[in-house]
Amino acid sequence: MKLVSSSSRDNNKNRVNKTKQKRHDLSEVPQRHIQQTARPVEPQEFSYPKTELTPAQQAALQNVLYKKELMSDRAQRADQAEYPGATNRRGSEYDPAQNEAQRRRRDIHAHSNRKRKKKGSPLVGFIITVLVAAALVAAIYLGWSRWVFFNSPPEADTVDHTILIGESVSPENFVKNVTSDFEIISIEFIEEPDTLAHTNQTVQIRITDEHENNAVFEARLVIKINTTPPVIEGTNTIISRLGNPILYRQGVSAHDDFGRDFTELIEIDSSHVNHNEVGEYTVLYRVMDTTGLVTEVFETVQVLNVDIDYVNERVDEALAEILNDGMSQVEKARAIQIRVQQIISSYATGSRTKPDNSYEGAYRALRDRSGNCFNYYALGEVMLTRAGIPNMEINRIPGTDTRHRWSLINPDNLGWHHFDATPVARMGFGTQTAFFTASQARNFTSRIQEELGTRDFYTYDTSLYPVVVS
Repeated sequence: MKLVSSSSRDNNKNRVNKTKQKRHDLSEVPQRHIQQTARPVEPQEFSYPKTELTPAQQAALQNVLYKKELMSDRAQRADQAEYPGATNRRGSEYDPAQNEAQRRRRDIHAHSNRKRKKKGSPLVGFIITVLVAAALVAAIYLGWSRWVFFNSPPEADTVDHTILIGESVSPENFVKNVTSDFEIISIEFIEEPDTLAHTNQTVQIRITDEHENNAVFEARLVIKINTTPPVIEGTNTIISRLGNPILYRQGVSAHDDFGRDFTELIEIDSSHVNHNEVGEYTVLYRVMDTTGLVTEVFETVQVLNVDIDYVNERVDEALAEILNDGMSQVEKARAIQIRVQQIISSYATGSRTKPDNSYEGAYRALRDRSGNCFNYYALGEVMLTRAGIPNMEINRIPGTDTRHRWSLINPDNLGWHHFDATPVARMGFGTQTAFFTASQARNFTSRIQEELGTRDFYTYDTSLYPVVVS
């Protein structure tokens, strides 16, 4: 602001004159008169002592003068509103339109200042923007993570599984290392595999968790095919005393070519057996595996009117005296031959009644301690069977001159051989071995025929029996 110099006396004079002026009441004066009599206010000039001021004093003085001028302008604007046509202190007349534009600019400026003050500094705004953006990203990430977490399906490793045809299978056989964020509630086949099919298959397994998230896995089912019928083992001729119940299943088992046990599937037809009547009957054993292959075995049931328990007890006592666990079946067969000949101390000749079965013949031999070749054979058969040595009865060809009975045995699975417990020393040929071959049997038969004229001693129908070791 430019300062104009003036004397102090003039200033004091003007101040006194203004004070003594009488103020008139203009409320009753017509507006036209006020407009005509209004005079522009002359700008006041101030003078200050011509002394040097410090920078701080100059700034304070300028601030005071600025405020005083601002107050003067406000007063002029108020007067202009009341007295149109007046001029401002700069000598220019007030323009209402210009004043309105200025007022609007001032309002806009003031609004901008208030908005800027409200917003704060740009750095604070930038920081707030960054924080808001980070919070929004975090919220989106948390929402996405939660959605992914609750919608993550189970995971697992698949493995191929091999079964025997007809064998059961479960979906757990095809998956391992099952992992999930939640509890697994089901592992199931989408479609049940056909375990009886003669081909490999692809199976689908669905794993579901407690939130119903599921995943489907594929694996391969390999089926081993069997074309061999099952085998029934342990069936033998059943000896039962008259009136006693018959234990058809004792020692009997069944299995297929893969070794699977089908013993419980064995069906037994004993409808033709009458255990209350002495006689020889036939019983049927039948088993079918899971693929429909069938095996049938027929066995003989002998119902006897003898004390079978007595025979078994006496035989077991004799075996305990001559056998031990360290002996081979060949050694046991030789010991049994000797023991039979010791029990039956004398050979009975003449027309004695032939027993109906082996147990009856053995019973008579044990009771009487004498007998013919049938009694020797019968007691030998019971002892061989109780000792666990495979054996079977052999009959000579019917109608031949010699009436003789002996056995075939297969000790230690060495092949079938002849076994004869009847001593032939009485015929002058010494004692034959307990374990002899087909060629030895033929040679022995030839010697007896040449020297005694007795033919067909060991002659039989070879087509009805297993091949004997030559």
